[in-house]
Amino acid sequence: MARDRLTIIRWTSNNPGGSPEHYGVVHYGTDPKNLSQTAKSHIRLNQSHSYTIFRVRMDDLKPRTTYYYRVDSMDDHGASDGVISSVKTFTTP
Repeated sequence: MARDRLTIIRWTSNNPGGSPEHYGVVHYGTDPKNLSQTAKSHIRLNQSHSYTIFRVRMDDLKPRTTYYYRVDSMDDHGASDGVISSVKTFTTP
């Protein structure tokens, strides 16, 4: 969902396992080779499910701007789950 100054990125991945405390992470920026901004959102994994739906909110985005991003997830110690996406794009209204 891309709105003026606010976007929510949502994705589904296999349940990464490990600690139930996890974070969805979005690395983003206006240059696909420089995804220097990061947004993350806490999630509690349901260990009985084979997949997890992550949602990350990104605020204070510039209007009419194309952003590039990739998603990741990490455990409560900051270690990546290794499920990093390819670079995607969206444009704010």
